[in-house]
Amino acid sequence: MKDKKTAAILALFLGGLGIHRFYLGQTVKGIFSILFCWTFIPSAIGLFDFFAFTFMSKEFFNVKYNKDLSLHCSVCKTQLLENVVSFWGLGENNGACKSCFKKIRQHSKETGEYKFENDEVQKIINGEINNRPLPKTKKDNFFIPEVDTLEEVELPEEFESINLNSLAQITYTDSKGQKSERRITMYSVNPTIDNDYMIRAYCHERKAPRTFKMSRIVELTDMETGEIFDNPTKYFLDRFEDSPIGLITKCFQKLESEILILTFVARADGYLRKKERQIIMDFINKNSSTNLDSNLLENEIRRTYCESQDFRKCLKNLSSKTTEKRNEILTLSTDIVNTDKNPDPLELGALELIKKELLL
Repeated sequence: MKDKKTAAILALFLGGLGIHRFYLGQTVKGIFSILFCWTFIPSAIGLFDFFAFTFMSKEFFNVKYNKDLSLHCSVCKTQLLENVVSFWGLGENNGACKSCFKKIRQHSKETGEYKFENDEVQKIINGEINNRPLPKTKKDNFFIPEVDTLEEVELPEEFESINLNSLAQITYTDSKGQKSERRITMYSVNPTIDNDYMIRAYCHERKAPRTFKMSRIVELTDMETGEIFDNPTKYFLDRFEDSPIGLITKCFQKLESEILILTFVARADGYLRKKERQIIMDFINKNSSTNLDSNLLENEIRRTYCESQDFRKCLKNLSSKTTEKRNEILTLSTDIVNTDKNPDPLELGALELIKKELLL
């Protein structure tokens, strides 16, 4: 087990001969230092290494030179690897990942103190964050009436329901003729007794649950791509059939908890990137008994959105499944987080909650 202080002392007094390099197991660098010691360049490098070791965090030293993979950031608890651990000593036991260190440094510029006060990770774990950031769209302004007209719909005694968990922008005219334009997360669609369909959704403008009749949707737009569906009715009806989109919808029904967990983790930082979508696509294809249209599948994943409270419900559902299934979702969630070289603390917070709730 190599010691940081010992390496610093050797670099200061014997750095010109590269002795600290031999101590750290860097034999080739040590030999070059001896061969070129007459130039005094190794002495200058040794002095630089002395200051580097002095200010280097213990965690960074242990990860880099002792190959210790058991260490975690004292702020966001992510595993400290050589490419993510900060160089300077900060936080508990003087260790923080690069992402947290950047926030600490920014905070210090504003306050003059080195103190990390970002509690977003703990807020996720405590369930205090209800909604994740929505994708940015070309349109910024949406409008709703002062008072919504609540839709009265009757459902058959035995009705079929399709879960959607899909993010969309709609233009809507209610029963009183009031027009609105809003962003909604569509939870499910159900047939009504008057040959219409009811959409149960969460309205992001109203910040409350709402229901919408399909026949009154004037325009339906994909928030991510800006694609406008000229025939919203067909968009929903195809999901009840054995059409390509219907097969994908049925697969989403079967894997709903797993897909929403992975989507929540991916969207925690406000983005759903291609590499993250690919991980979710591979998981769905692996668990599908039919061949799914890859373009349609990617579009469905892109539209999928998961609220914080639904994320927790899905974790509860998954907690009753086998250890193998729980470990698979944890592994995939970790893969999603690791697609970013500097993971966002919100993604790491979601990952920590998965470990906690799934008892892994």
